[in-house]
Amino acid sequence: MAFCLLRGAASLAKRPCASCFVLPAQHLTSLPFHQLWSPEKPVVTQVYSKGGPQAWITKLWTQERIGMMELDPSVFSVRPRFDIIRDACKWKKACDRHGAESTMRRCDLGMSGKKVGPNSGGGRARHGNRAAPQFHSARNTDAWGLKPYDRSRNLPIKVRKLAMRSALSVRYAQDSLFIVESLSIPNVNRNKVELMMKSFGWKKVLFVREEPPWRAYMEHGHMEVYKRNWDDFMTAANKVTDAKCVTLNEMTTFEVTNHPTLVMTVPVARSLEEQLHWV
Repeated sequence: MAFCLLRGAASLAKRPCASCFVLPAQHLTSLPFHQLWSPEKPVVTQVYSKGGPQAWITKLWTQERIGMMELDPSVFSVRPRFDIIRDACKWKKACDRHGAESTMRRCDLGMSGKKVGPNSGGGRARHGNRAAPQFHSARNTDAWGLKPYDRSRNLPIKVRKLAMRSALSVRYAQDSLFIVESLSIPNVNRNKVELMMKSFGWKKVLFVREEPPWRAYMEHGHMEVYKRNWDDFMTAANKVTDAKCVTLNEMTTFEVTNHPTLVMTVPVARSLEEQLHWV
């Protein structure tokens, strides 16, 4: 048994001229991340015979469709590699685990290195000096205590790019990828962001915006004003429980898989096509 690809007129209007293949159900049930698949949103891959994937450009506040843009099939319509996505997410979590545990060892006590007493004749055990951990149990010392260390590991760049292409293709195939003109709401605040998400029917959203052009505004002397206006939507969105706003450089495969809905601006989509294009 397999899941059907097209789900209603919305999918037909969004993806014209599509020939597709479907992944088997027994493969989908073994996915490592439940956010990537649900019975209502089947995970599929489309292969376009002519043209390419398309997406509507929408105004965020008024929900008005102002146009349609062509997307790169090598970025937004590839066969998803769930094993690669899982490796990229594990790599991201490993890089974040810098460790916070830190116990005191004998070298951290700053005690004298003088020998406590002679080895024989005293009727007591042999000890080297007072820095031994058995003398400082109240200070939580340990002979081989834990120390923060780097748990990160290397992952090839081509693997990271393939994981991002797979995650974007899954979101596009699930109708969970939305492209907006800009992430701006008049007099934005937390309540307006929640109202906007409710009107779109979004439950858990990842907003991705382009990097601010600091140099251009530093030359004209208006960097502080522009920075404050730029961060208004990001500050309001990050206050919402089920929303997160990041810039393009902060976007990771883990964040895409952890949020069922992905919203990005047009410059972000073009930048992703430039960085992830596969010949």
